[in-house]
Amino acid sequence: MQCPKCVALIPDEDLFCESCGSRVQAEPECPCFTGLQDLDEDGYCLRCGRRVIRPAEDHLEFELSPDFAGVSDRGLRHHSNEDRFAIDEVNGWRLLVVCDGVSSSPDADKAAVQGSQAALASMRKDLENGASAPDAVKSSVDAAAVAVSELGLRLQEAPSTTIVSAAMSDKQIAVAWIGDSRAYWIADGHAHQLTTDHSWLNMALERGEIDRAEAGRSRNAHALTRWLGVDSDPGDPGTVLQEIEGVGALLLCSDGLWNYADTDQAMSDLVLDSAKSADTALGIARYLIEYALTEGGHDNITAVVLRQPGVSPPEDSL
Repeated sequence: MQCPKCVALIPDEDLFCESCGSRVQAEPECPCFTGLQDLDEDGYCLRCGRRVIRPAEDHLEFELSPDFAGVSDRGLRHHSNEDRFAIDEVNGWRLLVVCDGVSSSPDADKAAVQGSQAALASMRKDLENGASAPDAVKSSVDAAAVAVSELGLRLQEAPSTTIVSAAMSDKQIAVAWIGDSRAYWIADGHAHQLTTDHSWLNMALERGEIDRAEAGRSRNAHALTRWLGVDSDPGDPGTVLQEIEGVGALLLCSDGLWNYADTDQAMSDLVLDSAKSADTALGIARYLIEYALTEGGHDNITAVVLRQPGVSPPEDSL
């Protein structure tokens, strides 16, 4: 091979010309990368030594303000990131959506994209037109259900996703959800889970079929009982309206995070620890993602953080 710049002859496998230092061909990409556990700190595969190029969707960050941001990451075990989130602001409301594509379904990432985008667009339109926040978040889940079902019909497959959708003002939080993506309100040093997972565990407990200890040991404990998809009739979403006072933060997340902090106390401790080392919502979200990665990163991980804007929190809050 001949260098196109200095015309020196160089071996065919070389990436750079030894005579002039010019790059002579693109660096080959790693063909065997399966997870971050096989990646060194410089971004090269520990198996073949070639550079790993990750799709942009593997790690997503978006910040609307120092108080409002989200991060989503592929994690360490999955081949792609099937989580998506969407955030916006309208008429004094901050809007948040998290979708977790069901990995056992085909094109789960597309379901999460369609669901999150449809939900945000619906919620924004409704609130611009004067709808109440509870009605807007419920309709946003309905819109996402339609969008994901239409996707399945187009693809002639059954992609599916969970969803949690929320709108927050200075006084209220309205939340609607299908599946096991969660919303938490963290204030006064405590986390309060606003959602209730649509899972086999909770269904069994509601029916009185099993006690919590036995249900928690079941292999089906976290199996979804409701989701969005052409193969599902999700029914009405779960809804909650939370009145708020004082300083706090709203967290929406996928199970890739909360599986490592499954109780209110554990999530409270985690978020408050994050606030000690991060002074923005984006920093907090990054901390939460990194925590899940250090714990094993077995699933895609998404965290969206919204702090009360314009307020300096005390040390034991946010």
